Amino acid sequence: MTLFELHQDGCGIREISRISGLSRNTVRRYVRDGLHRNEAATRFRPSKLDPFKEEVKKFVEDGLYSAPAILERLIKSGYQGKETILRDYIRSIKPPTLKAPSQRYETKPGEQLQFDWGMFPYEDDDGKLKKIAGLVAKLGYSRRVFVKFSDSMDIYGLMECLLSAFFHFGGMTNAVLTDHMKTVVIGGDENNGWIYNQKFLDLAKYLGISIKLCQVRRPETKGKVERAIRYVKENFWPGVRFTSLDDLNSQVLIWCKERDYIESRTTGLKPIDAFSKEAPLLKELPNRDEVNKFFLRERKVTHDGFVSVFGASYELPSRFARSTVRVLPITGTLKAFDINGELVATHDLVFKSRRSVFLGSDQRAKLPPPRTIHHTKAFKIPDVEVEERSLMTYEVV
Repeated sequence: MTLFELHQDGCGIREISRISGLSRNTVRRYVRDGLHRNEAATRFRPSKLDPFKEEVKKFVEDGLYSAPAILERLIKSGYQGKETILRDYIRSIKPPTLKAPSQRYETKPGEQLQFDWGMFPYEDDDGKLKKIAGLVAKLGYSRRVFVKFSDSMDIYGLMECLLSAFFHFGGMTNAVLTDHMKTVVIGGDENNGWIYNQKFLDLAKYLGISIKLCQVRRPETKGKVERAIRYVKENFWPGVRFTSLDDLNSQVLIWCKERDYIESRTTGLKPIDAFSKEAPLLKELPNRDEVNKFFLRERKVTHDGFVSVFGASYELPSRFARSTVRVLPITGTLKAFDINGELVATHDLVFKSRRSVFLGSDQRAKLPPPRTIHHTKAFKIPDVEVEERSLMTYEVV
């Protein structure tokens, strides 16, 4: 198109050649002869497959779509072309594969909650491109949505986000539906049964909810949450600016509450209106302090008294150096307990990795005095030389 525009502006073949860096013959071919004539000549060039196309069509009509298998038969008939040409031709005449239409599955009020992780890219304050995980949970009946971003997709991050969703909705469903993520399923199969992650299974039993898995390689079986993840990425995420993880979760929580009053295209109802039928059927929430026992995780304290959580280091009293403690990162706060369950330190969780968080002055005041360390030692004695004298000297004195 640039060559044609230059020619229309009055430039000659030589001038166009100088500007574009192409040879004069190339410029002349495209400008004078025209691009379409060259394309037409290429399009109708004979192929080695032409004499065998009718034979290939018969194979395809009989249900044989394998290019290597058809090539083996054509070689016996004298075909000397390559498999690539044959494969492209088979693809052009092969009937389209029709997938069975997915049947919409509606759940009863309070019956099911679907959840899954989504990955969301962002640029940090240093200009580096990173990603953060967000758990999206959606009630199957009312279509209410809850989103929470997390530093970690491990079992503790999953349980914390899922429990936050239940507290947001004010109750729990009879079952949860998700895919075969390792934090939920660690083995097994459909025939012999699935082996669940023990920590997640213990939490489900404590809450009194059942675990359901979508069909293998059929994410559409949890299509409600799949569409919700795409909706979050397309409607909430673009252009979001946040200063911390707490700030990000505060923004998305406001966004989720606004979605409650937007009519669903599927049900024709506002999620908050449909939820009025679902709320009375939700299970009662557990005591938050009691359920925190599922989120305690053991950490080894370094020699200088720091414990690592989500990539950041948090200072503990010096007497816990090289020991094992239990930490509870929850609701923006990190609490550290000793083996007896006594609270030893509290920190605000930070969003940036490789950062050290020190104890405040109020917590430092509670620290015991430094221990006296006894080192092995040696002794240096004075170097005294004794003069040797004859005994006659003392007799004279």
